[in-house]
Amino acid sequence: MTDNELRLDGDSDRAVDAGFDEEDGIDAAEAFAARARQEHGDAIDRLVVFGDAVRDDRGVHASVDVLIVLEEADEHRERDLERLGETVGIEHGIVFSVYVLPADRFEENRDHPLVERALEEGESYV
Repeated sequence: MTDNELRLDGDSDRAVDAGFDEEDGIDAAEAFAARARQEHGDAIDRLVVFGDAVRDDRGVHASVDVLIVLEEADEHRERDLERLGETVGIEHGIVFSVYVLPADRFEENRDHPLVERALEEGESYV
């Protein structure tokens, strides 16, 4: 069995993650943020991690949600950052959801539920 495979707990017949502990989401978020800053730092206005990674409700299906605000629209960077989320997610055995917005659209959509949730509960890495 690999570190990220599920196994059944014999005592209670419930699924447990053999390789996930509560720090994995934060470690994965930190790894993503460091690489995003290294590769695209000059273009990133905000990088906020929210969702399971910063709440206490992590479990077998934990995930990392990331809101990235770019200084200006750049489809190439957006795709690169989404791919980076997939790569880091695979490396850490966790699901990444990366939401990228240019600064003007971020400002126009501050009242959007996803943006509000990210800003209210999130941890800023940039």
